[in-house]
Amino acid sequence: MSTYTTSLKIQEIASGDQSGVWGATTNTNWTLIEQAVAGVQSIIMANANYTLTNLNGVSDEARNMVLVVTGTNSGIYQIVAPLNQPKMYVVYNNTTGGYAITIGASSGAVITIPNGVTAQVYTDGTNFYSAQTGSAGNFLVNGNLSVTGSQVDVGNMSIGGTLGVTGAASLNGGGTSTTPTTGDNTTKIATTAFVTTAVTNATGSLGTMSTQNANNVAITGGSINGVTGTNSGLTVGNATNATNATNAVNATNATNATTANALNTSNAYQGTTFTATTQFSGPGTGLTGTASSLSIGGNAATATNATNATNATNATNATNATTAASCSGNAATATNPQSGGSFITSSNIGSQSVSFATNATNATNATNATTAGSVGGVSNPVSASSFTSSISSNGYTYLPGGLILQWMAVTSFTTTSWPIAFPNSCFFAVANSTSANSIADVTTFNATNMYATQYNPNGSQQTGQTMYVFGIGR
Repeated sequence: MSTYTTSLKIQEIASGDQSGVWGATTNTNWTLIEQAVAGVQSIIMANANYTLTNLNGVSDEARNMVLVVTGTNSGIYQIVAPLNQPKMYVVYNNTTGGYAITIGASSGAVITIPNGVTAQVYTDGTNFYSAQTGSAGNFLVNGNLSVTGSQVDVGNMSIGGTLGVTGAASLNGGGTSTTPTTGDNTTKIATTAFVTTAVTNATGSLGTMSTQNANNVAITGGSINGVTGTNSGLTVGNATNATNATNAVNATNATNATTANALNTSNAYQGTTFTATTQFSGPGTGLTGTASSLSIGGNAATATNATNATNATNATNATNATTAASCSGNAATATNPQSGGSFITSSNIGSQSVSFATNATNATNATNATTAGSVGGVSNPVSASSFTSSISSNGYTYLPGGLILQWMAVTSFTTTSWPIAFPNSCFFAVANSTSANSIADVTTFNATNMYATQYNPNGSQQTGQTMYVFGIGR
């Protein structure tokens, strides 16, 4: 009885079989062998895996040497070859859609073939392998060489044409190139010789940067910009008009010189002369903070906003002197002396306008004098301008002592906001109906709103009638 080979499915005639007809079987076998050696099979894929036909003793797809794969794929699909049949294939991925294909058996490793690529592969019956992973001798590419993954060249690689690298190129052994001519500004590789020549021409033999001592560099002529870091070893000669010079010594006309070690007494620093470490003379404007040990000579005739000025003498027109502990002398027109403590010559300000003079005594024309002891013979006067009001059907008014009266008209049984919110609380609220047969009542109230309702004598709610609500709070 005849049997069939494992890989190519060739019929083997048993001894004594097919007497008189064995020639036809032998001719078929030679045809199948030719198919395995030089056969080209076209395969059409359509968004699915494709299983090769595998038949005994007759023509099939799996026996062919070359597989030309066409069709359209929208993903990566597999050419499924027979399992347990060692063989070599040449596979051309000519599918449309731009996707790779794989080839392998129903189990085991597969080989991925990118779109548009022809690959040589082989199988041991279980796994598929690439049949070309290197070159034992020289490798010559007459056309374009496209590398999708990594390319490792152990020996020398000579490129006669143009080498285009889309990704990153790593030259572990160092690379050499022809030195471009001086002045060449193209995108050629700049060699060490080219860079050295270009730097020398531009700077006048600066030398290599590795030989420069960055702590003690002497630069003469020109200008220096962008110097940063700790300048402990940087000596700058007569730095006239230096801007933002930190720790500058003897910097004439230096602007914004931080922690200057010594400023000559003849050098003006933003309009103010330093005569000693604890004294100022000159304009002296813009001084802020508690000036407890600041001595200002002369008559401070127009000192403005002197906060916490203690024992200021002869301050003729001091404005907004806050918490002046003791003002003596001619404090004739002091405005807004808040929390003023005591005026030694308070009787001299009888006809002046003193605003917010707390505890001021005998201030005849004091404006807004809170808790004034006696102003013009009236104890604790409070100016009417301190009490605002809104006189309307829904309105309010402030009273001395902090009380607030509010009133409004409501017609619906809903929570209604006061004309203004009471700053602290609402003490009580009442309501009155405009209907003689109804009784109005405020059921709930707080600092921001209230709820009022009205009833008929029979106890049912009366709608459509106006209620007047009155509230007192602070």
